[in-house]
Amino acid sequence: METIATQTPLWMNLLLSVVALCLLVMPLTVRWVESHLEIFLLLIGASAVTVSGNWSFELIRKMLAAPVYVSFIVVVVSIIFNNYSRYIFRVLFAFFRTLEPRYSFALLVLLLGMTSSLVSVTVSALVLAEVLKVVNLGHDTTVKITVFACYAIGLGAVLTPLAEPMGLVISNALAGPPHHADFFFLLRHFFMWIAPAVCALAAAAGYCAREAGTTLQMQIREDKETYSSILRRTWHIYMFVAALTLISTGLRPLAQSTITHLGGKILFLANAVSVIIDNATLAAIEILPTISSTDLVYMVIGLAAFGSMLVQGNLPNIVAAEKLGIKSREWARIAVPTGLVLMGGYFIALSVFL
Repeated sequence: METIATQTPLWMNLLLSVVALCLLVMPLTVRWVESHLEIFLLLIGASAVTVSGNWSFELIRKMLAAPVYVSFIVVVVSIIFNNYSRYIFRVLFAFFRTLEPRYSFALLVLLLGMTSSLVSVTVSALVLAEVLKVVNLGHDTTVKITVFACYAIGLGAVLTPLAEPMGLVISNALAGPPHHADFFFLLRHFFMWIAPAVCALAAAAGYCAREAGTTLQMQIREDKETYSSILRRTWHIYMFVAALTLISTGLRPLAQSTITHLGGKILFLANAVSVIIDNATLAAIEILPTISSTDLVYMVIGLAAFGSMLVQGNLPNIVAAEKLGIKSREWARIAVPTGLVLMGGYFIALSVFL
């Protein structure tokens, strides 16, 4: 890793730093970028790949192929909800009406967070969005609950290799000695760190839902979404995921030259960069078979905790924000303070108990 770092030219790191800064700042400050985020991310990704000199036919193939699975899930789940929403939501309504809103939403977020590693983060985010679309909550409350839920979904997703690429990357990298990672490796090592945070986020979502009163006003949608609308949303998500592939590849040299030699606590803080670089890419860069168990916990928790601070930081954020029409600034206004609190809590807990 150190050899790679010394071979990265200073000019390249400087230009990639400018690209990364634009990626962080412009979605929050430029209205055109906020309204056309997927196009902006594609342009930023192309710029990063050009600067780093990583264009190849293999990258183009990966960029075109990587979003297919996610897009397929979005189309299928959207069509199912669109055509069978009356029956699906009758079951959900019965559940929600049994409990007060604060308890029902807390339980919903808890379930989505703890099961996202089994059913995929995309499905979890779509279920969340579909429920919130038919619940009579204010927009601000909807944004808060969505952010808390997406944090929970992103954290819970690291518990198995099934839900997202990061878990698979870690399991594959540590399959040999000395860790001998099996299917339950992530669950054994991270459940005790993930579960309390998911519970706290579920409680925060429930607290926000208290404003709905003692009963929820829900309605079964009589109007069906057009297939063109479903395809348009799917196309936007396809572009998002394709852009993230380019961004992760383009910014890889910058990550390799700045964070791969770090350990433990510093690595935890440095992984805040996961808000702009795919956490699976960072895991692939940082994970070595010789990594200590302590450094592994710091690294994985840092990647999982920081990913939802911006819309583009994690796949469930993108899916839910696109479905619910949440803008980048609206997301960041709630997600950044939440991420900082989560970061502080985890840093203290890890320092004390590891």
